[in-house]
Amino acid sequence: MNSVIPHHLSKEEIIKLGAFYTPEEIVQLVLNFIYPYVEKNSNVIVLDSSAGYGAFLRDVKKKGIEYRAGEYDKKAFEVLKSFLDDEKIFNTDALTNVSRKKYEISEDDFLIVVGNPPYNDITSEYKKGKKGEINCDIDLFDRDIGISFLKSYNKLRADIVSVLHPLSYLIKEANFKRLKDFKNNYRLIRGVIFPSSIFYGTSPISAFPVLVSLYERNVRGMDFDYVRNFSFNILGSSNTFTLSDYTTTDGYINKYPPGKHDIKESPIGLYFHTFRDINSLKRNAAFMLKKTNGIVVTVENFYKYAYLYAFKKLFKPENAWLFGNLSPLVEKDFVESNKKLFVLFALKTNQVVRNLNAIDNIMEYYQISSYDLENYNIEILEKEISAYLQLLTKPNRKYFNYNNLLF
Repeated sequence: MNSVIPHHLSKEEIIKLGAFYTPEEIVQLVLNFIYPYVEKNSNVIVLDSSAGYGAFLRDVKKKGIEYRAGEYDKKAFEVLKSFLDDEKIFNTDALTNVSRKKYEISEDDFLIVVGNPPYNDITSEYKKGKKGEINCDIDLFDRDIGISFLKSYNKLRADIVSVLHPLSYLIKEANFKRLKDFKNNYRLIRGVIFPSSIFYGTSPISAFPVLVSLYERNVRGMDFDYVRNFSFNILGSSNTFTLSDYTTTDGYINKYPPGKHDIKESPIGLYFHTFRDINSLKRNAAFMLKKTNGIVVTVENFYKYAYLYAFKKLFKPENAWLFGNLSPLVEKDFVESNKKLFVLFALKTNQVVRNLNAIDNIMEYYQISSYDLENYNIEILEKEISAYLQLLTKPNRKYFNYNNLLF
């Protein structure tokens, strides 16, 4: 049986449970991370609390290393029973009644946790409006199952944690804060990222970065600044990814519906679809006439949403997956100096904007003539904007002169 394909689950169940099984090259990477700790410590036990088909434990058992496996799904558990020792596997929910005792692990054992635990936001829809659910200890609850798993490793007081999880748990500050005691008690030592499209049955269109992590238990923990400056390796590449190398629209362009004290009605009758990151910006609509759950667009801030619209249409780097969970990239000074460039692109290419009653107000505010609108070459516009967007993906972009672009 192929250990990376969950044969007994439908596609809908895979999405609902977050049960994407792990390719062999990723399994081997985790094992390479943990084996040095196995060699230099005594009383080592390797635990995969959501073991699936047991890909992470096959080699561990072969090497004679003490192990434990937990698995809630009964069919997957039967697979585990076919090659692991009965007394070392447990048909249990990994997030309930979490303790070392549950897996017959003593407090003196050196515990290494491995695996590819489920990660799925239970607020997201997976079939006809249905949403996921989570059954867990109250102190482990989070709307994302993967974050609950990380919390469970802290509750187990694991000495080493080497698991897969979305990079967004670390690089989105709001997510990082939700890790709570885990981030306070563990420190990232090594990290390799790869596109989610590696997993069987997933689409490359909305791929996002997944992290193969190595955490050590450490009283110093880690803060967000540590993560921002951490150099992540990229699987199959000599390049690295460091969050602090990139600037996003966070704090510059609003991406959420109006707050309590914000205006609720657009003076020009125009709204922009809310978004969380680049992937959701690409997935959703852009400009809208309906205000339902939309961002209010005014004449004054129109250029910012014209920028987002251009980003949505023209940001197409080869490694787009690497940036999928970030807010849109931006060089603020360039946008502020070239408002007309993005406004003109939106006016010429977006049908909602072209049919807007207030289009004359927008043209007057940004000093765009009817001649500009009708005669400026769209291919030149796209070339100029695409050249700028391409520079944003370069870690050393601060050395580029954006003003050398044509507009």
